[in-house]
Amino acid sequence: MSLPLDPTGEPSPAERSTPVRAPLSGEALNAVEERILAPLNEAQRRAVTTTAGPLLVLAGAGSGKTRVITHRIAWLIQHEGVAPWKILAVTFTNKAAAEMRDRLHEMIGESARDVAMGTFHSLCARMLRRDGEAIGLPKGFTIYDADDQARVIKGFLKEDDLPATGETKPSLILGAISRAKNDGLTADQMEDRAITHHERLVARFARRYAAELKRLDAVDFDDLLLEGLRLLQEAPAVADRYRAKWEYLHVDEYQDTNRIQYTWVRELAAKHGNLCVVGDDDQSIYSWRGADIRNILDFERDWPTAEVVPLEQNYRSTQTILDAAHGVVSNNQGRKKKKLWTELEGGDQITVYGAFDPEDEAAWIVRRIEEASAAVTGRRADAPEPVSLNGIAILYRTNAQSRAIEEALLRSSIPYQLIGGTRFYQRREVKDALAWLRVLRSDTDRISYERILNVPPRGIGDKTIELLRAAAAPSVNAPDGTPFGHVIAAAGRGEVAGVNTRARNSLAGIADVISRLRDRIAAVTLPELLDGVYSESGLRAHLASEGVEGEERWANLLELRGISGRFMELAPLDALDRFVEDTALVADQDAFDGDAERVTLITLHAAKGLEWPTVFISGLTEGLFPHSRSLMDQEQMEEERRLCYVGITRAKRRLSLSYALRRGWGDGDGAPSRFLAEIPEELLDVANDDDPRADGETRFGR
Repeated sequence: MSLPLDPTGEPSPAERSTPVRAPLSGEALNAVEERILAPLNEAQRRAVTTTAGPLLVLAGAGSGKTRVITHRIAWLIQHEGVAPWKILAVTFTNKAAAEMRDRLHEMIGESARDVAMGTFHSLCARMLRRDGEAIGLPKGFTIYDADDQARVIKGFLKEDDLPATGETKPSLILGAISRAKNDGLTADQMEDRAITHHERLVARFARRYAAELKRLDAVDFDDLLLEGLRLLQEAPAVADRYRAKWEYLHVDEYQDTNRIQYTWVRELAAKHGNLCVVGDDDQSIYSWRGADIRNILDFERDWPTAEVVPLEQNYRSTQTILDAAHGVVSNNQGRKKKKLWTELEGGDQITVYGAFDPEDEAAWIVRRIEEASAAVTGRRADAPEPVSLNGIAILYRTNAQSRAIEEALLRSSIPYQLIGGTRFYQRREVKDALAWLRVLRSDTDRISYERILNVPPRGIGDKTIELLRAAAAPSVNAPDGTPFGHVIAAAGRGEVAGVNTRARNSLAGIADVISRLRDRIAAVTLPELLDGVYSESGLRAHLASEGVEGEERWANLLELRGISGRFMELAPLDALDRFVEDTALVADQDAFDGDAERVTLITLHAAKGLEWPTVFISGLTEGLFPHSRSLMDQEQMEEERRLCYVGITRAKRRLSLSYALRRGWGDGDGAPSRFLAEIPEELLDVANDDDPRADGETRFGR
């Protein structure tokens, strides 16, 4: 297929892949109807053939929403005679747009290249390149990515002699500015609404940031949406041209739109009202990124003449899995009533396992994987076929949960891939903590010393590190070189030439912390030693200042502390040495054949849109899933419930749920998740002979 045309331009007759023609009739029309509608079910056909006015397609999980959009566009072009360049389809990812265009090309050929398709950001960028001058934006504007944005903020911090840490960490400032932009707030409005010191600080940075980007003729990703909306609202002639150009609008994943995207769509659809939005309120799980579930829940209020077509037939999962998902999500108040069903026969019960701790939970999951994937000799004729490893996924709420599962998979030599995250022992904060432990036992481990010098940041620059390296290098007086730890202590005492006062004070502080912690090694347990590392190194305070990102990284350090408890039976020095050695061995077992079958490890958020024949959801413990932040907030609890629904509906044939009664700090209170109690009991097969809880309550709080 040729490259698609610029979606914002009007194609010339020579560029058009499809000539404008009169509507078909007779046998030709019947043939088109048969080809486009035959593969669809009744609800899908209704969605495809309802082409005039606003339309809400409530597309449940696995109900074929991409098929509906592509067949609807094909119907408009080949049955209704609509010129393809009069049609716009908006997606959230370039991958989704490419997949949609490829499917359309298979159906209608080269006409597919004339349909305007793209993400919100790419479409706004093209509109602004063509017409941005109407609102004072130069055609040659630059789009800044996250790194460019951080450089701008760091420039302000340097001007103000402020650290790039704590409340003035660039990512925190930019995150707050982005959230405000997604809510449609200007820097002036941010200042007006600011209450706390940090909010006022961010508002001031937002004002300077906006002025600097304007001076540099630059926009960031949020600006693309804001300026794209401003173009439609403040340049009437330009807006009218786009409204006339795109007579039929399609928006995919409508439940994920924020208020700016919602308003942009309303502006474009204002003339013709031929707006088709496709989404599922039960899969709205990105409020933390600005998504507003009200956009889909209030669609009929915003468009009173709207048709609503629910797609409830599922082509992915068994009825058992669908009923379990419905049992959970139907407890939400803020949702549209619907229930998925399938013609797929069969379906095993959902296995539930109550583990003692995360290690027990991980071991059980791995045993189940081994059983499911093994080609057992002499299997019964009715036994299920072995499952391919690439058809298995393990889902969890937070990245920190992957650690126990990774270790269990490694012990059983089961290859895996970690999606959307870094392997536990390769995560930055975990490597930082382990480096601190290593320097407590070695003065010569230069790599670990260099890692901790600025963890947390202490203003020790590259020049100082080069001076330290030179001082540690072999010399006439020290043919084997000087241990790096000794050099750091000497630099802290002012004995290394060229080290400035600020760096010297920081190095003296590091030497003091190491000395104090070394004095405690033989007298405290390994978890207590780690507590000391976290506290005295400043790691704990540093992560506490980093907002949500710091909270997740702190959870990883608490997980590491929990692992260290395994070595309590050893003498303190032996425990430290064994712990450091074991974690290094696990971290080294990282390389697998990329072509080999592998189990997928992935967070529930990252799993949306994917599917596997066999799915495990781990960590169904109150305070972990649902997350502790949601326990006192109904809206957040409903989003957690939707996240559970998304996780359950990733499974095609087999689903297993598990929880651990005893978890590490901050990982829930040990009670099974309320979501387990919301699944109809007849759908569950509890793997434990006895309820693992000791309090005698009925299973899952029923």
